[in-house]
Amino acid sequence: MPLLINWIILLIFWLLAVYSTSVYESFTMSLSSINRWFTNFTEPTNYYYFYQQLKALIYIAVLFLLLWKFPVKALKNHKFAWAIMIFTFIFQCLVFTPLGDSYNGARWWLNIPLIPSIQPSEFFKLAYVIFLASWLTRKKENMNSPHFLLTFIILSAILYFVFLLIPDFWTVLIIWATALIMVRFSWLSLKKTLSILWIWLWAWVIAWLTLWLMSDKFSYITKRFEYFFTTDKEKLEEERERTWWQTTQALIAIGWWGFMWNGYGNWLQKYSNLPEAYCDFIFAAFSEEIWFLWNLCLIALYVRMFWYVLKHLQKVNDPQLKLIWVWIISLIIIQTVVNIWVNVKILPTTWITLPFISAWWSSLMVNCIELLLLYKILKTENKVLPVN
Repeated sequence: MPLLINWIILLIFWLLAVYSTSVYESFTMSLSSINRWFTNFTEPTNYYYFYQQLKALIYIAVLFLLLWKFPVKALKNHKFAWAIMIFTFIFQCLVFTPLGDSYNGARWWLNIPLIPSIQPSEFFKLAYVIFLASWLTRKKENMNSPHFLLTFIILSAILYFVFLLIPDFWTVLIIWATALIMVRFSWLSLKKTLSILWIWLWAWVIAWLTLWLMSDKFSYITKRFEYFFTTDKEKLEEERERTWWQTTQALIAIGWWGFMWNGYGNWLQKYSNLPEAYCDFIFAAFSEEIWFLWNLCLIALYVRMFWYVLKHLQKVNDPQLKLIWVWIISLIIIQTVVNIWVNVKILPTTWITLPFISAWWSSLMVNCIELLLLYKILKTENKVLPVN
């Protein structure tokens, strides 16, 4: 029950954040549609994205209710794990078809008729959790053999390759980090874990060198890193709109914490100064309006969720469900840390959303499914295998 209460409070934060931070971009989007003679708008609105999220909430609620009766024991079925992995992998590959939406040469989204745009990578992450937990459990006795190490690296490379083609390096980084946590938490020795880390670091370097050679096509990605590390002010000024400008404006928004608080909905950075204020930079945009104390409450909700999962870890007796339990919470926390670090300019700009808060509905849907699985795993394990 504490997990569900935590989730409800996070949804309240989500509603307040999206309602306020999407005002400017909602007006801009609806006005642009009217100017292009789109018939679904009669006049500009400040709440286009908010209404879109409310519609998406209906999809989420329906799926949530359907999964409420989902049997946890199905997660332990090896064939089910393979089926869901293959399905989501094919679903992810649809971004390279006409259904995929291209942005600066990269493809993150799917535009499927009758439903809002979907980011399939969010579903891929969860499917990868279920699949890898099943696979590691079955390979438990041979995990420290050279054959397992080679198989694991090859299998991961095949699954990650599609994200390198998009390219979506940050999704690869998130999955890679959580996978390392998972294999180390399971039965892999520290030496083998470090070997995987070393190999993946070299693979990461090669991937970035390849991207750098293709900088003409994906210059917006390489420039994010180039301008993140440079101190040349003249060079920064040349690319202010799409590189350092975003995180600089985020710092300005966050910098007004403290006694300069004017109240909910009354700050200005979300008005054209801070791009993606309702999504990637929602933490910074909302920080202007909820004051330092309430921002600490938001962070405390994530910490509380993480602590609750660790506290009840011993009650999950099944090794496969325990892996899923650990990796889901690791996935949520890592994404939270990455998003907030981008907002405070510790990391370059990414496309990683803030779990439970950012506007994109596919991210929110997967977050809700993840939390529901955490709740059902603990409930089932307490009922079937109680711990004294």
